[in-house]
Amino acid sequence: MKARSPKPLPPARRVALEALFRCLMNRQDIQAGLDAGLSSGPLDPRDASLATELSYGYLRLKARIEYILSRFLKDPGQLPPKMRLAMGVAAYEILYLDKVPAYASVDWAVEFSKTKPGARLAGLFNAVLRRVSELGETAHDPDFFRKDASLPEFLCRWYSCPQWMVDMWWREYGEQDALHYLEAQLKPPALGFNLFGHPEADEIYSEVAGWPEILDIEGMSFALPAGTRFEEEPDPPMHRQSFAARQAIEALNPETWREPVWDACAGRGGKTRILLEKELDVFASDPHKERLDGLKRELPGVRTFVANAATAKAPHAPGSVLLDLPCSGLGVLSRRPDTKWKRKPSDLADLTVLQAEILQNTTDQVKPGGSVAVITCTLNPDENQGLIQRFVKKHPKITVHTEWTTPPDSPLNEFFYAALLKVG
Repeated sequence: MKARSPKPLPPARRVALEALFRCLMNRQDIQAGLDAGLSSGPLDPRDASLATELSYGYLRLKARIEYILSRFLKDPGQLPPKMRLAMGVAAYEILYLDKVPAYASVDWAVEFSKTKPGARLAGLFNAVLRRVSELGETAHDPDFFRKDASLPEFLCRWYSCPQWMVDMWWREYGEQDALHYLEAQLKPPALGFNLFGHPEADEIYSEVAGWPEILDIEGMSFALPAGTRFEEEPDPPMHRQSFAARQAIEALNPETWREPVWDACAGRGGKTRILLEKELDVFASDPHKERLDGLKRELPGVRTFVANAATAKAPHAPGSVLLDLPCSGLGVLSRRPDTKWKRKPSDLADLTVLQAEILQNTTDQVKPGGSVAVITCTLNPDENQGLIQRFVKKHPKITVHTEWTTPPDSPLNEFFYAALLKVG
């Protein structure tokens, strides 16, 4: 008698597991991993949505899920990495996706376990996941995660964060603000978009501005609650942009900056778009040509050049510089939850060296009386206030005109630091 082959993985679970494996094992960005899976063949929009929810949701709650599984597994580390990941994703479904029946999650995971030849994992998967499904509301009670735990251990389990990060936030920001940051990174970010340059901007603006659920409006930018869906997306689609990033730029009063403005870490041009909206003369650079190609497609009138801001010479002297500095990204974990499982404390020190080099190189090129606007999306004082303090201390002719941070209780679930330096 021929043995029955395991059922193929349902499409959404296949894409999610492949993306998560690339992300956690090969250190690929989760969105890049998802994009690869979603573009590999035709996929029902509902499956694409589920794959995205599984990937991001699991990464946000990874440590919480691993603790729950550890209560029913003698040694989770003995499971092969792909099997351990599949069990975790199935547990996430059972505990956090009400529309997916628990038996369906158990079924696909058990079938997947049979793809490991000779491992005899099906019984284990079935038993553990059924125990998980029996937890009910207990799995959402903080007291469940306090068992035999010190305060730092509990915080790491419940808020699903590495201990070094929890310790740093507690030490640097105090208990109340640290808890705000920990809560925020468990949630998806607010939906933000910028209508500047859209052919239907006026019509869309008039409609959306009247929605009762709107969180905030600034210029042509909007913030809406996470998970907001549009009945019909305009064509071309609206430009997605973090509203918290918009707030950071607004705090530095770009209308007062001298021109031309060099956007020296422009990426795909999100912040360039805001400066153009304010009718500033902007030229942009980035070390990644493919990002600048994206900028030019969206904003074809902008002058661009490929360059590393730590060493680049601007084609003409800027009146002001905008630096969206490379950073550890600890302020936008709600948007990029894979970051917390990839960053190490040593990364932070390396980044501050690069940041200082970029600051030095670009500030040297600003016309006297000009400005340098510094923005980061991280929660690490050494990359924010500490960076600016050290730089100003070495350069007496440079002064801090403005400093700003996203309020810890912001409903946007993203956190930015911004500073405006005046060059004497």
